[in-house]
Amino acid sequence: MTSKQIMTITGYFDKKGMDRKQLEDVLDFDNLTMDEKYIPEIMELLKSGDDEVGENIIRNYVRFVKDRSGSGKITWDDFLKQLDKLYLEDSEFGIRVQRFSKETYWEVFFDHFDIKDCENGKAIVTFNHYYYEDTESDNAYDTFEKYGFNIDFDADDNRNEIISQIGDRWSQLSDDGKEEVANAISAWFATHYVDKSRMNISNESIERIWMSNADLVPQMGLRDYNITFTNGEMVCLRF
Repeated sequence: MTSKQIMTITGYFDKKGMDRKQLEDVLDFDNLTMDEKYIPEIMELLKSGDDEVGENIIRNYVRFVKDRSGSGKITWDDFLKQLDKLYLEDSEFGIRVQRFSKETYWEVFFDHFDIKDCENGKAIVTFNHYYYEDTESDNAYDTFEKYGFNIDFDADDNRNEIISQIGDRWSQLSDDGKEEVANAISAWFATHYVDKSRMNISNESIERIWMSNADLVPQMGLRDYNITFTNGEMVCLRF
């Protein structure tokens, strides 16, 4: 099933003013079908240029919504299973974390996490920036190579050597080149700050985890995970 077909059917129900619950009420997840009164209009919208058999389109759409449904309270183990499904090194979105309290609000995007099992059943998830650093460093080296700087040095020496080359040739760079090279140098040092940005969540400090349905955007499928702590504070993760 194509993304265009999914968006066409979802748009059809949106125009009818249906919210997510109303949409799920007209879908039969067990039999992978829907209320028959909607099918003729949907097939009329899809008929131009689509070779897929109509019944298969309906079945595949219902399966798509089913896979992205299921909201409510979940356990710590359920939460970890959702994290394990992620391939953050290839993700365009990462993990968004929002922190809510009476005095503060902040929002951070993480691209890596570790799970540590401790004594007596305690477990801690640490969110941090791992792939960000690799990506930014790779991009910086690509920029230096683009402008002809020699980057083939031992890891301990290459930054000083490259900066020395840049100093020698700085006046020869165009304004755009100077901006790109300066941004690449900044990316090196920005990772030192980014590495300090992290968040720990312990299963012993959690009172409740609530998971939303996943969105119905084909390439995304993001869910919200609202975590309430025993002290009454809350964070919201989206991935």
